[in-house]
Amino acid sequence: MLSSGRCGLNTLGFVSLMLTIGCAVEAAELPQPLTLDAALNYVNSEQHFQLLSAQYRLQQVEAEADNALAGNDLEVKLAGHLREVGVSDLVTDLGLPERDDDSKLSLFVRKPLYDFGKSATRDELGQLNADLARLQQVYLLEQRELSIVDKFFAVLNADNEFLRHNEDLAIGFIRWDRARENQELGLTSEIEVIEKQTAYEVIRQNRYQAENMQRLTRILLAEELGFPDSPPSEVAVPELRQNYRIGDDVDTLVAQAFQHSLQMQIQQKKLQISAKQLELAEHSIGPKLEAELEFSDYAREGRTRDDWRASIYFDVPLYSGSRKNSAIDIAQARHQQVLLEIQQLQSELRVEVLQLWQAIRQNALKVEGELINQEYRDMYLDRSRAEYELEFKTDLGDAMVQFSDSRMKAYRARFALELAWRKLEKLVGPETLRQMQATEVNNG
Repeated sequence: MLSSGRCGLNTLGFVSLMLTIGCAVEAAELPQPLTLDAALNYVNSEQHFQLLSAQYRLQQVEAEADNALAGNDLEVKLAGHLREVGVSDLVTDLGLPERDDDSKLSLFVRKPLYDFGKSATRDELGQLNADLARLQQVYLLEQRELSIVDKFFAVLNADNEFLRHNEDLAIGFIRWDRARENQELGLTSEIEVIEKQTAYEVIRQNRYQAENMQRLTRILLAEELGFPDSPPSEVAVPELRQNYRIGDDVDTLVAQAFQHSLQMQIQQKKLQISAKQLELAEHSIGPKLEAELEFSDYAREGRTRDDWRASIYFDVPLYSGSRKNSAIDIAQARHQQVLLEIQQLQSELRVEVLQLWQAIRQNALKVEGELINQEYRDMYLDRSRAEYELEFKTDLGDAMVQFSDSRMKAYRARFALELAWRKLEKLVGPETLRQMQATEVNNG
């Protein structure tokens, strides 16, 4: 945890920041105060529309995969007809039995035997699509986690920003009011009063904007958590990790991101699907072989009527125009497109990993600098208080504002550092970062 002096950030380790946000809101459904760990419990909220959509998508794809598997199932059906016929005079002349009931009932049992790989390929494609939907669901949870952390820190940053402008507002009003009193006593001019009032109005606008950001960031967090009608009123500052040391081997991080990141896993799965679609296109028009058994019962007997039949049906296409070639061309184009998308993703990952690595190094240095600045502001504030109590000329107001400003910047850098670390951890895996930390410590 950050710390420096009696007023260091460690004194705020788990303190709730209760602030006015324009209108009172109740978050009965959310813990009070809302902690980061509690907020992350809603990553997998079953009632959130994003997760419900992903779940229904997965159910749809799994059902489609099951439907593809059922394509070669045994088919049994009952068919028949009720028929009345007019008996020919020849039947009477020959002395044959007269029956005008020509009804029939048949039981058919049909089973596809072989389609030269088309069914197997279609089954594999259905399973690959289901695997892709599961990966996308996991990726959604990962992104929701990072989004909740980001929005949680945005609330805390807005709170600190409001505190800073709130103190500035009080000081600005005192200066304007004092200038008016001095004008009445003839100690200052009207232009100096207007100058103080102008400065106060700017501060007042900044405070109002900061207050609006408090409300907006809380609403955005509540939307992400699935509680749009009850944004949190109290948010607790979390305990954050201490060791953010990371080595210089960015190439290792990039290579690991190519293997570990869910984005790349999703793209590789899409590549498998496009390859399977190409294979299916090659089987789109091909021979088929099916077997059928028919058991029948007739109301009217006849020599040409059979009690059962066993049949083998085969279908061998001899000419299909350009349909097969067109299907293959479409599948090949899609396959090449996915290959290019992988190259694009690799480019994006290289840049993203470098940016996160730089953000970690930069914000780690910034935190160290802000700690020193905060210690200075802490000491300066103590001295200003002492001079104020001794009725010396003092800048106590400025000292208070500057201390709040240094605390705000320190937290902002700390939160940015934590978020960058979490994002990189998702891309390369926590074990990779632990190994790099251990290497950095040993080399240091």
